[in-house]
Amino acid sequence: MPQPRGIVPWPADLLPLFNRRGILPPPIGGVETVMVMGRRHFDEVGHMRLERLPGIHHDSACIVLSGTQSSFIIDSGTSWYQTNLVERLRPHLAGRPKVEAILLTHRHYDTCGAAPHLAEVFEAEIRIHKDAVAPIAGGDLFTTWASRYDSDMPVFDATGFSDGDQFALGDATIEVVHTPGHTMDACSFWIAEKSAIICGDLIPSSHHPSRADMPTGNLLQMKISLEKVMGMKPELIVCGRGDAIIGAERCTNVLQRHIESVNQRIDAEGTLPKGWPKPAETCHWLTPEPVWSYE
Repeated sequence: MPQPRGIVPWPADLLPLFNRRGILPPPIGGVETVMVMGRRHFDEVGHMRLERLPGIHHDSACIVLSGTQSSFIIDSGTSWYQTNLVERLRPHLAGRPKVEAILLTHRHYDTCGAAPHLAEVFEAEIRIHKDAVAPIAGGDLFTTWASRYDSDMPVFDATGFSDGDQFALGDATIEVVHTPGHTMDACSFWIAEKSAIICGDLIPSSHHPSRADMPTGNLLQMKISLEKVMGMKPELIVCGRGDAIIGAERCTNVLQRHIESVNQRIDAEGTLPKGWPKPAETCHWLTPEPVWSYE
């Protein structure tokens, strides 16, 4: 079975990729989900490219950002498929500037487990929010949630970043936006030139809100983070699991729905709404019942 690959184009006015056949993707949830995006090339758009490789099994999506000066990989998934991921990444990096760093949205094993392997292969440093540097260096099994996967957490050194730090692509800049809630160290990456944000598990997908009941998670912080992102008025949101959210109006609608969900859980002191299934320990998102609709 061929491995899924996907590219998210920069122009925000393109039709969502998951709609190009008029078929909505199956909702994410459970350990057997593999999300597939249609592959498209936009070589005439410009030098900058944003490419999204959907995760396999438990893995988060892996994002490739490349400009005229440098390239960056955002998130890596678990260490289970790291060799496979390298082979999937190579075609996307061919002919592009060197990978300067592996940027991580947060400390969870399903998001950063393969980071040391990618860093070694591509000769890049690893960067993560400063609050996660010590747990990562210590191989923390609890707050990284690696213990729930019956896996060891790879021990590796990372350099911390903070809210507002920037990384140069050449023809654009990646800015760190601290967006705690899913974890205390969770961050998003903002590309102002394109009104685009890569938000990791702050928004797992448009139809699935994030969990805040894991170690260092916090619903009140998640609400503030979502409101911060909405105030930035993104036109493209790259999610941690599901398809990209394209278009200013759709981004606003999705963010409003996620904020409403967090407010509902805050009012209920963390209790899930009636009818919502309890997620598996290795599932980092919630599954609303009935299914959310934006039509």
